[in-house]
Amino acid sequence: MRNPLLFLIFFVLKALSQDTSQWLRIDCGSATSYPDASGTLWQTDDDFIKTGENQMVSANNLLLADQFNNLRAFTIQNKNCYSLPATTSLRYFVRAVFYYGNYDGLSNPPTFDLEFDGNKWATVVIATTTIVYYEMIYVAQGDIISICLARTNDKQFPFISILESWPVPDQMYSNMTYDRAWFNGYRYNYGAGPNDWILGYEGGDVHNRVWQPMIPLGSNVVTATFASLVETTVNDPPVAAIIEAVQAPSPTDKLELSFTFSETNRLDHVELYFTEPLYTTATRAFNINVNSEFAYAFTPVYQQCDGVWINAISVGTLNIELVPINSSTLPPVISAIELYTASDPLVVNGLAVLINAFQQLEGWSGEPCLPSDMVWQWLNCRGDNPPRVTSISLSGYGLDGPLPDFSQMTALETMSGFWFGSKSGSVGFNSDPVQVPTRLDPTLMIPDFLGKLPNLRLLDLRDNKFEGGVPESITSNKQLKYLIGSSNDNQSESKRLALIIGLAVGLPIFLVFLLALAYFLVRKQKTSSQGQVTVLGVGGNQGVTATEQPGEGVVSTTLNTEALIRPSLAIEYYNTSVPNGDSFGSDPDIQGMHHLTLANEDPGPGAMPVVEETSMDANAESIHHDPTVMQLIDEEELNDLLRRHGQN
Repeated sequence: MRNPLLFLIFFVLKALSQDTSQWLRIDCGSATSYPDASGTLWQTDDDFIKTGENQMVSANNLLLADQFNNLRAFTIQNKNCYSLPATTSLRYFVRAVFYYGNYDGLSNPPTFDLEFDGNKWATVVIATTTIVYYEMIYVAQGDIISICLARTNDKQFPFISILESWPVPDQMYSNMTYDRAWFNGYRYNYGAGPNDWILGYEGGDVHNRVWQPMIPLGSNVVTATFASLVETTVNDPPVAAIIEAVQAPSPTDKLELSFTFSETNRLDHVELYFTEPLYTTATRAFNINVNSEFAYAFTPVYQQCDGVWINAISVGTLNIELVPINSSTLPPVISAIELYTASDPLVVNGLAVLINAFQQLEGWSGEPCLPSDMVWQWLNCRGDNPPRVTSISLSGYGLDGPLPDFSQMTALETMSGFWFGSKSGSVGFNSDPVQVPTRLDPTLMIPDFLGKLPNLRLLDLRDNKFEGGVPESITSNKQLKYLIGSSNDNQSESKRLALIIGLAVGLPIFLVFLLALAYFLVRKQKTSSQGQVTVLGVGGNQGVTATEQPGEGVVSTTLNTEALIRPSLAIEYYNTSVPNGDSFGSDPDIQGMHHLTLANEDPGPGAMPVVEETSMDANAESIHHDPTVMQLIDEEELNDLLRRHGQN
């Protein structure tokens, strides 16, 4: 047997060396931050939430631990959220603690919901003098974990006493999948007396867990004959939870443990901890059955803590039996147990930002615009009674995941900056993505209900990754303009449109220059000597005839000045379209630009000639000069015109 004192010293040193630098402990409702007796820092709410009021429990309900004697209450908004700093992809323990203590003098403890990153955690139901706490293990999906308190009943206001988060070492609970959060339902220290709680770090658990004392009905308490462990499991339960144990009444009896859950058909994760408490040559061996099915055969070892983990589906009740084998001369024994239940499939990444608001649609308010002082910055609401959401813009949030159903938001008029997850079927944690099992992989399609929103006029789905085509409810909706594809494509279209507009605006100036040049050439031709040859090509030689002068071998050109002054110049309009064949003409704003008059409608002296568009047929359009304003320009008018356009 190894020296117990040596191992006791080892574990004390281990506890003292535990790194708590990344631990966050909020004493909700406290006016000041302070270190406790163990040296860990308790902080105020101020850096993590901007809403709520600090309150004290009633004088008749004060407790010895100061953290329970104050709380943060939320009487204004429908939902109030703490922002806990985190590291992406790192797993965290998160614990929320509630002690009502009749702080409001109403003797009416409220019921409300607890949420994390847009996911339902629990419905908080408490009594006046009862401490209620909830724990979970959760993979941070960004640099913030959002913990929200949501009002679900009128005139019942959420509150919180303690909120904590701390990293989970990589080796611990390695068989819990990362695609879910895991809610702690039970954590029992078997064999301990009713007051022998292990209360977190201060109580002796270096990982800050809370262990409840429990002696199952029909079991006997057995205390280990050692005070320290030679070896323990990676989950590192506290020694105090292992040296106390319970066993079946006799070597032939089985030990039965039963656990109830509020929901059925949920995945449960069980961690069982065993040691042989007695220094003996007798044999102790048993089978572990879960819901009457064999799971594991086990033989405990003296002064060594071994763990067994099991995943099982509960049907409202999870039954664990420790059944002795025929050769065993000692009854089955167990020291401690932890049970966790998997959450629903997680809302991933920044999608939680949206879901936090959309979840209010299921609450008493009926719309995320309510109450009026809780409008989210990416929502625009119309002042109806009640207010209605008219537009949503989520550009820049980097959202990912399947789009929730919000078909009840019938007042919605515009939507932009939405998202659809990648085709890989993986949950993106920004780095080191974790593959989602096929059964949890959402179908990343454009939802059909978008095309059925009665007031929706603009749907911007650009830069999204989705599978399948655009639903018919969208393509057949004549009042709905939708954009798909890449915003870069639309930028290219904008550049092409700018080129067309530039040509249309710059062309009249170019024509004026040609007219001026033609005028000078005509005057010069009249004064030039006979036999001089001038060649000029304009508009495909329109109005030009060529004659051959005998004996010189050159081409003589006779200019038709009417053709120069009134050219029939065609301009081709590009059939510009956005992706999926939607013409720019379907957009009222761009349609107006397409038919824009390309010069001053009421030209003053020296202004550019008006150019108006005349449709020739369904496929081509031309621009011609208005003959009512075109006329010969004399030299003085020409000089004045050139000065106006910066020409010398």
